[in-house]
Amino acid sequence: MTRRSVSLLRQILLTLMLAMMALLGISAVHAADVEVKSARLEASDEGYRMAATFAVELSDGLRKAIKEGIPVSFTTEVELTRPRWYWVDEKVIRSEHTVKIAYNEWTQQYTATVNNGFQQTFPSLDAALNLVLRPSRWLVADKGVLASGANYNGAIQLRMGLSKIPMHFQIPSFNDSNWSQKTDWKRFSFKADEK
Repeated sequence: MTRRSVSLLRQILLTLMLAMMALLGISAVHAADVEVKSARLEASDEGYRMAATFAVELSDGLRKAIKEGIPVSFTTEVELTRPRWYWVDEKVIRSEHTVKIAYNEWTQQYTATVNNGFQQTFPSLDAALNLVLRPSRWLVADKGVLASGANYNGAIQLRMGLSKIPMHFQIPSFNDSNWSQKTDWKRFSFKADEK
């Protein structure tokens, strides 16, 4: 068998396993708890960086699904708006930071891919999850984007769910809320640096 055939067979078997779990009503795959612990914008030489921490407790079912080769994405979304008295708030910034975690059976390691680019391997799922719990401070706005001394309202949310699966492998249970979880929007205020 070629490597592609083995991969295709493995995906078919995983899909069948998920379908069986859905039919049997196994709903232990959802995340037990997903929460934004802290969030703030920090000024840097390049602009403004998002600093956040999260709490994520994965259920045994979701851990098993990841171990069986089903990749899960964790997307942090940030929005900045500026209040206006004469109209609705101005949406200034919308930024996303995604970490996709997948298990590689051949190397028996977890691979974390950040924003579809940088990849890093970890010996355990918990080690890989550290990239989600304490993401690197990513640039959400260049210096000139925010008005000097202006007040902004910020909001941050963490969403988790299955990574994109080829259309021919999708089954209705993939859209089930048990397979995805998100935090409430955590709101914060921010004042841009004065020049």
